[in-house]
Amino acid sequence: MKLSKKGLTVLSFTVGACLFVSTAFADSLLGSGYDSLKGSAKSTAAMMENGLGSYTVETLYTLKDNDKILVQSSEVKKFDTVNKMSESNRVTTETDGKTTSNYSYEDAKISAWKNSAENKFYVMEYPKDLKRRAPGEFNNPFNENGAAEIEKIVDAVVGNLKDYVQVEEGANGSKVYAGSLSEAQVPALANAVASFGFKQSLSHETELPTISSDIFVKKVVGSAVENKTGYLENVTGDITLSGKDKNGVQHDLTLNVVLKLSEVGTTKVVKPDLTGADVEKVSNSNGLSSKYVGTYKNNIVMDKDGKFVKIGERTVEIISVDGDKVTGKYTEIVYPGFESYYPEKDTFNFEYSLSSSNQAFTYMNAKGEQKNGMIHPNGTGKVYVNINMEITKDNSYKSKMKPFVDGEFNRVFE
Repeated sequence: MKLSKKGLTVLSFTVGACLFVSTAFADSLLGSGYDSLKGSAKSTAAMMENGLGSYTVETLYTLKDNDKILVQSSEVKKFDTVNKMSESNRVTTETDGKTTSNYSYEDAKISAWKNSAENKFYVMEYPKDLKRRAPGEFNNPFNENGAAEIEKIVDAVVGNLKDYVQVEEGANGSKVYAGSLSEAQVPALANAVASFGFKQSLSHETELPTISSDIFVKKVVGSAVENKTGYLENVTGDITLSGKDKNGVQHDLTLNVVLKLSEVGTTKVVKPDLTGADVEKVSNSNGLSSKYVGTYKNNIVMDKDGKFVKIGERTVEIISVDGDKVTGKYTEIVYPGFESYYPEKDTFNFEYSLSSSNQAFTYMNAKGEQKNGMIHPNGTGKVYVNINMEITKDNSYKSKMKPFVDGEFNRVFE
């Protein structure tokens, strides 16, 4: 069984929310266990983002259905935030016992990766002016958009949970958190979150049992160790979701997660030796090549009087792809009688470099305003065009859509 990245991400969020809420450790000898654990999690994330220098994160997750292993995956990921390097080794075992492995490495100049099926290195080289997230940089989830709002929701639920954890002093000034909840102790909101998250993610995985009714959190067990420095070095969690498939058969899906943070300040990230290896270079460009030279069109369509009506046409002509240089022309026409629905018709020439950091072109729109645009391959004989964009100095951008927008253009063949 292969669990998609989307499915695993949503499942991880669901499990994380349930563990965070359901093991929200209340009053104990050390005060509020919940507040203490949350503070430790924030401190750990902040130190991983800036302060640890280098570290290793080991993860292991196992997903079972009624004690049958569906998938098990382990990963060792090393970070060097000083030299901006990272590498990862991941091994996954499927239901049929088949094992696959993946390796990746990244620094400021290259990314390299390979898998056990091919044993070939794919290497991508980056131009010096490319502005991107530094390799080895940790993305602090507590600083993400919406994190504060999610924290408030969790805090509100925590008020109903009492005495489900023990927080004890461990060896050498450490703290040990441990707690568990049975089916009867899991709050209704945690059950609702689990049910929703499961239906939105794993229910789309064709190789998983289709659990469609009576979904609830059956059991939660968690533990964590905070060392004397103040960061979490070991976290384990088990959550069991129970429910019935369309035939009324009961399934217990159990996810076990183990996280370990180690080798702080001593982790060594080693660049792979590609001498004599089977290497294939991969372009970091958007993929445009000479085969994309040609004319592409799409229709300007509106919904009028209960019908779809074509009121005009957009045309993109890719005139040349010469080395790194792309040139072309963009045109919009509107049929007579429909000008009031689409008053601002853009027509401009464009040029940009495939090796530039954002691969965007600059143009003047119908109002005489300077805007940015991008073109990307979008399948066989198709390109996708974004216009009316504003790109900031840090390469982030915002876009205001024009009316009746459709970015997909199809190749015109004579």
